[in-house]
Parts: sequence; structure tokens; C-alpha cells
Amino acid sequence: AGAGGGDGDSGADDQAAGGVRWTVVLSGVLWLVSMASFYPPLGRARYAALLSVAAGLPPVADKARRTAMRGQLDVNCLMFLAAAGAVALGEYTEAAAVTFLFAISEALEGRATARARDALSAIVQLKPVTANIVNPVTKDLVVVPASAVAEGTTVSVRPGDKVPCDGVVLEGKSTVDESSLTGESRPVSKGPGSAVSGGTVNSGAAELVVRTTSTTNDSAVARLIRLMEEAQSNRSETEQLVDEFARVYTPVVVILALLMCTVPWVWGAEAGRAWSMNGLVMLVIACPCALIISTPVTYVAAGAAASQRGVLIKGGQHLEGLGRVKNICFDKTGTLTRGVFELLHFRGTGRRMDREGALGYLALVEKRAGHPLAEAIVRGAASEGVPLPSARVEDHTLLAGEGITALVGGKRVHAGNRRLFRRLGLYNALPDDVKKTTDSWADAGGTIGFVSVDGHIVGAYCVADRVRDESSRVVKSFQDHGVEITMLTGDQHAAATGIGTEVGLEDYDIMSELLPEDKLIEIESRVNDAHMNRQCCRAKGTIIMVGDGVNDAPALAIADVSVAMGQGAALAMESADVTLLDSNLEKLSYVVGLGRRVIRTIVENVVFSLVVKALVMWYTFVGKSSLWLAIGSDVGAMLCVTLNGMKLLPPPSTKDAKAELTSETA
Repeated sequence: AGAGGGDGDSGADDQAAGGVRWTVVLSGVLWLVSMASFYPPLGRARYAALLSVAAGLPPVADKARRTAMRGQLDVNCLMFLAAAGAVALGEYTEAAAVTFLFAISEALEGRATARARDALSAIVQLKPVTANIVNPVTKDLVVVPASAVAEGTTVSVRPGDKVPCDGVVLEGKSTVDESSLTGESRPVSKGPGSAVSGGTVNSGAAELVVRTTSTTNDSAVARLIRLMEEAQSNRSETEQLVDEFARVYTPVVVILALLMCTVPWVWGAEAGRAWSMNGLVMLVIACPCALIISTPVTYVAAGAAASQRGVLIKGGQHLEGLGRVKNICFDKTGTLTRGVFELLHFRGTGRRMDREGALGYLALVEKRAGHPLAEAIVRGAASEGVPLPSARVEDHTLLAGEGITALVGGKRVHAGNRRLFRRLGLYNALPDDVKKTTDSWADAGGTIGFVSVDGHIVGAYCVADRVRDESSRVVKSFQDHGVEITMLTGDQHAAATGIGTEVGLEDYDIMSELLPEDKLIEIESRVNDAHMNRQCCRAKGTIIMVGDGVNDAPALAIADVSVAMGQGAALAMESADVTLLDSNLEKLSYVVGLGRRVIRTIVENVVFSLVVKALVMWYTFVGKSSLWLAIGSDVGAMLCVTLNGMKLLPPPSTKDAKAELTSETA
């Protein structure tokens, strides 16, 4: 019933917390006393109902007054008119029933939805309040507000403390509880060089010294809070449709109720009194509380459940989109694979430069790229003890879908895939034995690249990635449920086919050697086809794009629902509708199953709400309804849809989402 409430007060705050005002309790007691009037010798007990109305109606009347002053009509107005009309007709017990049941329904609604609110407020409470900064001179600890910690600051995180900002461990070995962000209860071991996220807790027995890599406003927990706030402000098409229906339905029923309360008096007092009572019942029926709350309460519960599993969803429309999935397009690197590359092979071409010099130039230009593949090359060169050129690097530029280029000591250096060097006209000049070697690397599933200096290819390399443990299970699960799976990658065909086959894809499910704009065009085409094939009274299937890198951002932006891996690029997460914070693809299975349950629950709630209203309206027109039945059905329907939506919340004791993944997908 609170869905249509006006301005709040302290009593409303009590109800929002699931409590009951003492005036509501008194109203209920007096209403029960008034029911003794049905026993003729105790007929005067009916006047206790007036005291019940006097105790319970003032807060409703005050909110109705403020709403009316704004020129609006809400549930408080309808309940006040129904109670006042019943008193005017001398139906005191009926008036008391309306007053008490409406008031208690707000408290019951607050109690029923408390778990969802608590789950969302718990996310806000993750943000650290203070931080222990290490004084760079004295090494003493200085306690400061977490918001005052700058990037690059050294902080101490003692056992039990929250990590104030995202950072990298400098000293110490301990375990960190990341369940607040990822939903996984198992502590994660951290040591020098490990990345830690703001809002997580040092659950071990040792201190961690951390160098911050962001401020609190840019940390993982801050992004989580911003995304949840954005999710609350986003409204789905279903929610807007329900609200639009309610905006038309309520005035129409109110006008009908007013006609029933006035016109029949022309045919006499008896007819006027009977139809006026029916009109008051119609005022109660006009309240669309259950209908309005049926959709948002489901979204809130599902959003809270997803956040507890380490999945952020930016609004209810994306939950519905997940539930209607037709085709999922996966990026390869960092999505189906771990994105952790290793440099397996490097071969110099013997032209103008030896192997060590060529690898040094390659590592130098890749050092600034920040891509997982580039990091593997830099690590590989370091492990071989290859020195990097001391020359100045200028004009370092990312070539989308091809590689990078830079000026190193005045020499133009290119590093990238076969497509880049074909475009530069350098690939055909490679010796045949080098081509055969790189082809064999590609056939084994490796990613092949080359490096050139001043227009001559001086080296070829092969890096390889590992498939995520869960990728094949997730792909098979979706395929078993009729979801089309496609892999879109900029990698060479041989490497893409190797990974695709390993996760269970056929050749026709794999699209390789794609530029970012090619991915964009492909996703846009699929989205347009899905929309054009929409049939009357049938929900369209949605296209989901899952990626992790900057080059995935355009395709993520155009997809019906975009999913980003939490360990990927910040731009990808900002563009995405859904973020898997721990990059576990099994969480995608979970939220798709959750989306299907959301759609099913919303349909159940809306149909149930409309059926209840229709039945009470029919009883009213045949003269068999009463205010008791009307308010009772309204309160009952509201509680039923609320509890039905709340079923999406997991049990409070649930710690591990993995046990539910299989069943949720079904």
C-alpha cells in the first residue's frame, strides 16, 4: 500500500523499518471491540469504531491533504475518502476496518521488504571510513578519513581493517575477504604485487602495506555503489507500462465511484445508500497498490540477490533482457579465456638485428600498451634477461584491432598481428621458413605477432592464453537451454578455432580476425534482426555481448544487454549493463536464470493483482461486496505480490552461490 503514499513522517519511518505505531495498535484494538456490536445486546460497541478511526486516520488524512494540495491523487486520498464516506453512511465498523487494515498493511509491507533494503544498504556501508597512512619519514601510522587518501599513498591495513582504496600490496602476506564484492566467501591470499580492492577486509593475521592506485571515489566499492544507485533510477518498459496503466485506471475507477455515490440518490434514499456503499468499495478498488508494487519489488529483490553474488545489474530492464536471451556473443581474450598470456616463442628473422635486440624493441613498445598480451611479452623478455633499449619512446599509438606503433630513438617500430603487416606491405617479404614456423604456432592455438623496425620485420612471436575452467560448462549449459553462442575475436582464425573448439563451439560459431568496428557491425546486425523478427504478443529475444577490453566497448554499447568482466578495462565496465565483479562466467549463468525468474514473477504478480481487482469489482456490481472485502483483498494482494517478489532473495545463511548456479539457469 505504501507504493502510492504521499510525504513521509516519523510514523512512516517507523513503518519503513517494519515497526507499528502505537496509534495503529490502538486503532486495531478498538476495531475489534466494535465488532462486538454484531451481538445485539452490545450494539453500542459500534461507537468504539469511531475511536478506532480517530486513532488511525489522522496520519492518512495529513498525507492525503498534502497530496491533494499538489493536485495529485494517491492511495492515501482514496483510503481517506473511503473511511470518511463509511462514517457519513453510519457504517462505523466498516470505516474502522479500512483505517486499521490500510495502516497495518504499510507496516507489513515494510517488514516484508526489509531484507531487500538491508541488502542494498549493506552495499553502501562497504565504503571505508578511515585509513591508516604510513608517514614516509617516521613510518608512523596516521589515521585520516578514507576520502583524503590520494593515489600513490602508502597505507597500512591491519588484520580486521578494510582496505581504503584499490591498490597493490608492497609488504606482508595475509588473506583478504572479498565476499562483499565478489560474493565468494573463501578468503583470497595476498602478497607483494597482489592487487587489492577498496572495501575488502584483511581477514588474515598479518598486516598488509598497500600502495593505493586510486582514490576512494574511483575504487571498486565506489563504482559498485554508483552502479547500484544507477540501477535504482533506471525503469524498465514493463514498469513504465504498469505505471501508465495505473495512471489511467485509477482516475477512471474514481470517477465511476463518484457516479455510484451520487446518481442513484435520484431513485430514493435506499438505492442511494446501497450504491454509495458500492461506490466506497470502488474507491478502495481504485487503489492500484498491488499492481504498482508488483514490478519494482521484484527488481529490488533480484538486484539485491545478484549483488550478493558479486554481480552488478544496472536496472530492471536488463534483468528482463537477461531472461529473454536469444544469442550470447563472447569475446575471446579475457572472457572465455583467463587473459593471462605467456610468451611461448620468439624468433628473430636475422634481418638488420639479432634476436635479443628485436625482443628488446618489442618489449619496450609493448610495455606501455597495458594489454594482457603486452604484459606477457614484457614478462617474457624480463625472464630472459633481455635489456630494453634506452632510447626515448615517442608517438606511442594504439592501432585498433592491429597492434601498436611508436618512435623509438627516431626509428619507427610496429608490433602487432598479421593484418597489420599485410596492410603495411611487409608480410609478403618474410622468408618462407618464418611463415611456416608462425603457421605451426597458430595451428597449436597460439596468438601470432610480429615486430618491425624502420620498415623491416625483425622478429615473430607466439603467446598463448588459458581457457577459463568454467567456460566449457557455461557454454554447454546455455546451448542445452537453446541459447545460441558465438565467439567474436580479433585473433587469427587458427588460434580462435583452437580456443573455440576447446570450449565446445563449432566452426560456424566462431568469427575471427575482427576489428572493433567489425564487432560493432556484427552485434548491431544481430540486434536489428532480433527486433525485426519480433512477433505480436511475443517477447523478442535479446542479444547479449560479453567482453572485457577497451576494443569491446563499442559492441557492448550497442547490444541489448552488455556484460563486462570485472577484471577487465574500466571503459568496458562503464559501458556495460551487467558487471561480473570476479569475472566468473558461472555468475552469467546465474543472472540469466535470475532474469527468467524475474519475468515469471512479474507476470504472476501482475496477473494476480488484476484478477483480484476484477473479482472484487464483479462482486461489487452484483451487490455482494463490502468495504471489508475490498480492503482485505487490497492488503492481501499487496502482501502476496511483495512476498512473491521477495522469494528471489537468497536465504540469509547462503554463502556460496555456486550451489545454485545449475538450478537457477534452468
